[in-house]
Amino acid sequence: MDDDQDDCKARKMSRKGNSRENSNSRKKSNANKKEGSDADTKPWPPKKLLKLETDPSILQRRQKQIDYGKNTVGYHNYVTKVPIDKREKGDPKTPDKFTKYSRRSWDTLIKMWRIKLHEYDSDHESDSGVNDIEVVVEDDDDSDKDDEE
Repeated sequence: MDDDQDDCKARKMSRKGNSRENSNSRKKSNANKKEGSDADTKPWPPKKLLKLETDPSILQRRQKQIDYGKNTVGYHNYVTKVPIDKREKGDPKTPDKFTKYSRRSWDTLIKMWRIKLHEYDSDHESDSGVNDIEVVVEDDDDSDKDDEE
């Protein structure tokens, strides 16, 4: 009887070993896969789909903030000095009001945009002389001498 039980256990063990090794339902390890193989063509990390903002009150508030930024001396100077085809990555870029952002993220984007626009507030290359102020300080002792004469 013990021999029959041992034979039965041995058959079950051999079947289990074979079934696990040959099973297609189990996830196989990627230990032997080489990088750049044709089987793995998915980009990593996967791109997130952009969600669009549809709430009219939020869009209206965002447009008001954008209009407020565009109605500045810095924005006017930036638009006149830097043509669209010459703009670089670090230049101010108006945030997209239609992209879904949290309130805090949107406010941060507007804040950073406005800070970058402030770099163009003063016109350093102006020839009009409006920004060039010369301060003349008169000595009080000299003014007393002029009064006495």
